[in-house]
Amino acid sequence: DFIGVAPDARIISVKVADNSGAVDVSQVIAAIDWVVHNRRAGGLNIRVLNLSYNTPGTQSELLDPLSKAVENAWRHGIIVVVSAGNEGMGSKSLSNPATNPYVIAVSAATKSSGRWSLPSWASTGNGFRNPDVVAPGVSIKSLRNPSSRLDIEHADARVEDGRLFLGSGTSQAAAVVSGAAALLLQQRPGLTPDQVKDLLKVTADSAGAKPNVQGSGAINLAKAMGRPARAAVQLCLPATGTRWNSIAWVTASQAGVAWSGSSWSGSSWS
Repeated sequence: DFIGVAPDARIISVKVADNSGAVDVSQVIAAIDWVVHNRRAGGLNIRVLNLSYNTPGTQSELLDPLSKAVENAWRHGIIVVVSAGNEGMGSKSLSNPATNPYVIAVSAATKSSGRWSLPSWASTGNGFRNPDVVAPGVSIKSLRNPSSRLDIEHADARVEDGRLFLGSGTSQAAAVVSGAAALLLQQRPGLTPDQVKDLLKVTADSAGAKPNVQGSGAINLAKAMGRPARAAVQLCLPATGTRWNSIAWVTASQAGVAWSGSSWSGSSWS
């Protein structure tokens, strides 16, 4: 009879990818900006943004435009929950945009016989930016989408007489934490994104792993809902999005002066 973490939450589905999950990062940024712009439109009241999406980008979170977009949503009062990535225990870095220090970066775990364990495919942090928490993300039952690409290519994941479907990944774990955040907001609508993140971290249970693997540990929603919120405020370097100045480039390009010696738009080229 289990029907999800926050079954009464209203879900606004912003679809940007094709049936394989592939999408250009600019479309994802546009979708995040749409959420920010429309968060209060028509009574939507969007408070949580689940982003089960990663890119292979490796530039600094201070310069990356996707990192800037999720941080912008966070600063507009939206709790952004991002999957940490499925690159494996030896990755030594979360996947972009989980590298942004403001958002809630979620890795996956599973519990058996009262003990937590972490899958080998979950991405790990670098000691500075680690997963914030872990949550159930292994063989999670959810509704099956008959005849979808995933359903056809992974018919062995069908369960419950074909009504449900098993999924694994930090994307599944991020969805669990998004539901937990929604329940905390239902209980206390005045909580800020920083306070929700703090509550989930300080009440997490150890999963028996190092911080770069488990962060603060596995979320414990009962503890979080029973704990008073602190005046939590994150103080991190703000993301700029990029050093790229498109307005200056357009002006220089039109004038035919974008290049100066071996420098192009202010950047030195070999």
